[in-house]
Parts: sequence; C-alpha cells; structure tokens
Amino acid sequence: MRTLLLFAVLSLLSTRGRAQTGVPQDSVVKEVVDIDNADQLRMLNKGDTQLLIGNVELSQDSIFMYCDSARLVNSVELYAYDNVTIQQGDSLAAFSDELDYNAETLLAKLRGGVVLKRGTTELYTERLDYNLETKLATYHGGGRIVSKETELSSTHGYYYADEQRVYFRDSVVVIDDRFEMRADTLLYDLAAERVYFLGPTVIRTVTHRIYCEAGYYDVQLDEAVFAQNAQYKSGERLASADTIKYFGDREVYILEGDAFVAEGDLQRAEADRINFFRAEERYLLEGNAFLRDSAQTVRGDTVDYDLRTENIAVSGGRPRISTPPMVIDADRFGSDPATGARVASGRVFWQDTSANVAIAAAKAVYNGDTGYLLATGGAGPEPGQPEFMGSRPLLTSVLQGDTMWMAADTLASVEGILRDTSYTTTILSRDTVMIGDSLTVDVVSHTDTLVSVDSIRYLSAYRDVRILKSDLQAVCDSLGFNTIDSVLTLYQDPILWQDTSQLTGDTVRIHFDGQRLDRVELIRNALTVTTPDLVFFNQVKGKTIEAFFDSTSLTRTEVNGNAEAIYYIMDEAQRYVGVNKTACSAMVLHFDRGAVRKIRFLSAPEGKMQPMKAVDHESFKLEGFRWETKRKPVTLADLFRKRDKSPPMVIPTPKPPEEAKTEAYPEEER
Repeated sequence: MRTLLLFAVLSLLSTRGRAQTGVPQDSVVKEVVDIDNADQLRMLNKGDTQLLIGNVELSQDSIFMYCDSARLVNSVELYAYDNVTIQQGDSLAAFSDELDYNAETLLAKLRGGVVLKRGTTELYTERLDYNLETKLATYHGGGRIVSKETELSSTHGYYYADEQRVYFRDSVVVIDDRFEMRADTLLYDLAAERVYFLGPTVIRTVTHRIYCEAGYYDVQLDEAVFAQNAQYKSGERLASADTIKYFGDREVYILEGDAFVAEGDLQRAEADRINFFRAEERYLLEGNAFLRDSAQTVRGDTVDYDLRTENIAVSGGRPRISTPPMVIDADRFGSDPATGARVASGRVFWQDTSANVAIAAAKAVYNGDTGYLLATGGAGPEPGQPEFMGSRPLLTSVLQGDTMWMAADTLASVEGILRDTSYTTTILSRDTVMIGDSLTVDVVSHTDTLVSVDSIRYLSAYRDVRILKSDLQAVCDSLGFNTIDSVLTLYQDPILWQDTSQLTGDTVRIHFDGQRLDRVELIRNALTVTTPDLVFFNQVKGKTIEAFFDSTSLTRTEVNGNAEAIYYIMDEAQRYVGVNKTACSAMVLHFDRGAVRKIRFLSAPEGKMQPMKAVDHESFKLEGFRWETKRKPVTLADLFRKRDKSPPMVIPTPKPPEEAKTEAYPEEER
C-alpha cells in the first residue's frame, strides 16, 4: 500500500511539473508508441526494451505502423523490420524494409525499397527521412516520383506532402509522354501539375529542344515560360530570347527581349518580341523588327511573315525590304487581298542598286522575286518644297554624275532574264513587253522567254511623262527603257529638247552609250527644230530622222524618206544671209551651236535660197512645226505642275535685218 501511494504521488508531481512548464497533458500520450497487437511480446533490459514478433501493429495518435517484427525502446525509439507500413490519415502511406522512428521528434527513417504514397503520387527511393509532424520527406541517395504519366527523378529530393510540392536537386530528370527534361534544380507542384525551373534546364520533345535557367512548365495545360538565357531548337530552326513563352494547345511561341530566330544560314529574324504560330507557319515580329531570308532583307517596327506564301506585311517606323539589287522603304508593307500581290504604301522609296535607279511614290505593288514594281501617287514634298511637288511618282537616275528625273502618273520596273540580247524591247503596257517585232512577254510572271542567261531591267512610265536632266528634257504619254540595249523609247506625242534643239515624232528612241546620250531616232512624222537665237528656226522633217549629239548639243541629223528642210544661212559674222527650203528623199545636216553649218543631199534636191525680206517667216514653216516652250520642264517643280494644255507658243514675226550680200556656197555645203 505504501508503494502504491508513493507511485501515485510521484506520478502527480510529474504531471504537475509538466503542467507548470506549459506542455499540454495530451502531449505525454503523443510522445510514446502504443502497442496495439503482436503475436509475441518479449521484455528485454529489465522491461526498457520490448521485442515484438508477428503481425505487429503500433500507433501514436493518428499514426499507425505495421511490420513483421519490431524493437521498442522506452516506448519512444522504434525499430521495425520487414513489410513496414506507416499510415497517417486517409491519404498518406509509406512502405519500406526497415524503419527507425522516434516518437518524440516524429521523425521516421525508412530504409530499403521505400515507397511513399499520397493520392495518385508515389515516391520511390532506398533511403527516406520523413517528418510526420511537418510531413516533409527527404532523400539524398537518388529517388523518383511518379504522378500520372509524369516521372521525376533526382539525387536529392524534398517532398512537402501537405503542400504537394517537391524540390529536386542534382541530376534531375523528368520523363513524360510529351517530353523529357533534365535540370539542376526543379520544383514540382503536384496539385497544380506545374514544374518550376530553378537552375539550368534542358527540355526535349520529338521535334524540339529548349534550354533555360528559370521559368515553369504546366503539364496539364501544356504551357511554359522559359526565362534567363532561354534557347530553342527545332530541326534547323534556332531561337533565343530573354523569355520564351510556349502555348502547346495553340502551338504558339512568344519570344520577348532580344528575340532571335534563325533557320539555316540564310533565314534570320530579330525583334523585341517574336510571335511564332507553328500551325500557321507564320512569324509576327514586333519592335525593331529585322527579317532576312534567301531572297530579301526586311526592317520595320512590325513584320508579319507567312512562311508558306512568303508574304510579308511591314509597318511602323521606316520599314525596309532589301532584295538585292532591289531595296524598298515605305511606311507600311502588306498585300492586296484580291490578288495577293505585295503592296508598299506611304512615302515609298525604291531603288535598284545595280542600275543606279530610284523611284519615290505613295504606293507600290511589287514582287521581290521578279523585281517587279508598279508605283503610283507621290511620296510628298520634301521639307521646304511646294505642296504640289511629290504629287506623282518620281524616278531618279544618275548618268555620268548628272541626275536625271522622270515623273509620270505611273512608273513600273521589272527585272528579268532574256535569252537573246540582240532584240530591241518595247514596253506595250504596264504588264507586257514586246521583244523584237512580235514576241510579247508578260513581265510580271516572266513566262516563256525570260528563262535563261542575261539579266535585264525594264523601266516604263505611263500618262504625262516628264523628264528633266541638265542637258536633256522630254515629255510624252508613255515610255519604256531596258538596260540591255540602253534605249529609252517615248510614245504618243513625244518631245525631246537638247540645248537649243527640239525633236518630235510619233515615236522617239533615245540611245545611250553607257550613261552618255549618243543619238536619237525619230520615227514617223519626224521633225527637228534648232535655233541659235530663238528668233529664226531651222527645221528638218522626214519619215525618220537620226540625230547625233556630242557632250553639249546636236551635231548632225540624217533624214530619210520625204526629207524636207528649212534652214537659215549665216555669214562668217553670224549675220543672216537668207533662208532655204529644200526637199529630197534623204539628206544629212550638220549643226554648230544650233545653226546649220552644212548640208549634204543624198539625191537631187528641189528648192532655192531666198532673201530674208522676201519671206514671211511666220508662215514659212514645215507642216507640223511647233515650238513647245510651255511643256518643256526646266526645274524639278515642273515635273509635278498641272499640265498646261494651252496651244504651243506662237513665234512673233521678226523684223528681218538688212539684207547682206549673198555669197555663193559650194553645192555640197548647201
């Protein structure tokens, strides 16, 4: 009885002592392991150690443990062996060959064939430390987690069971039906099915390879953000950016910050942001966009590039497309919805660097593959220029250091391949060219003939064409030019001025020797007019006239077919002697500073010289004579002014000077 009373007092004091330290009374129960069942129980070390054998069942609060055998020391230290199972609540269970468990720290050390299960997630390792209070499981000798179709493995792992989050470190490998991932450090959110990259990471699929050092991948949504030195590879396609975003269901990639994409050696794209729509095979480049493929280079603020159709839409800033030798700048680039043709608009500037030709316009339909360009509208006046300037497309070409300007309602250019360069080319319309006398070629599609050897550039202009050069001016309704034969052909009421000479005909062909004016052909109703003083006019007419020039002026004309001439004769003192009207089948006239120096008839002429006073000079004109001073462009602004449709300038009848003594001239010089 004394012993029982003494034990009761000691127990009471012990309980009060614990209460005074603020420890809840139920904590006494939690700090020991209860034996719920065993086939055999043996007491060792004076009862401090209990040996349990067969169908062992143990518990501590809501923690239940099962095994084949166990050793329990002081009801705190538990060593369990064979078929060990720990059950905590309804959702978490652990299995192993051995267990070292401390009831006070709630730390369980599982060894051999360890499996930790929570819901559909399973963790496998050989050595696992599990804190049943914090529900944190760790391993450091290699382990793997399987969750649905995804398997993760690493050297080190930290599994927060309540939060369903796992940290993996060192030799991390993730295998899924859709991808394989290797990393230095990962965080896997099991509940959200999201993998976070916390170090260098490589992801591989059947067609892709991705590298990054931060970001995440959502397994369920098949979406990802790859950050910090993000890189992407698919076939020959390489990409990098500060951040790469991937949306698997839409097959969309978004590259942000110093974005770069390259495919092979020739294709390259750069921008602040690159959007790649894989299903559509389409790029959208935003901010400082640069694009280069095998045929062209494009710059702009925004570039929309369709890989299948190779259609490009460019806008913002000053977009530029370079398809050597063609370079084109504009405010915007797009395509015509009806035809699919490429369109540049808003202050368009095009140039052919090989031919040293440039065109400024408001709109241009172009084809980078063929070099085709159809320009309309004006690019607008430069600062300080009148408003009417730049109202029409303007072509600029540099010839021997001298600039030639040409304006028209429409300008067209196309580059092609010509089989036989001996043919003369004639622009028939904005879409067709005649090669030789009968072969018509579609310059837009380059069918049939344009398939072989020599490169050729066609230029053409339509409606109210005006040309200005320091030593040459011209107007006509339309013209054509190519770089093979260097012939500029003027159609429909053409007029050419060179110094004090005016040349007209149904068709005018201007031949260049390199970049120098060489000769001019006037075809049908040909007429040349020269004057040394803008008072009296030498006139030569025929079916065709071939006019030759030196570096400054007209030097010779060769007239064929129904040749007629009115020419004023001057003496050595440059005084008018008389005027001669002559007709024959052909003749050659030589000029010096606008005056006839000599004339040679190639058949018997009909005509005579008359004194100056004996002629009514106003009516003494060949049929078709006109002096078109109002239409002659003198300044750059004249290329854009509204066309003056008033009749040609009427030359007042001059008062003839006193008749000089007539001298006899040799027949050949007459």
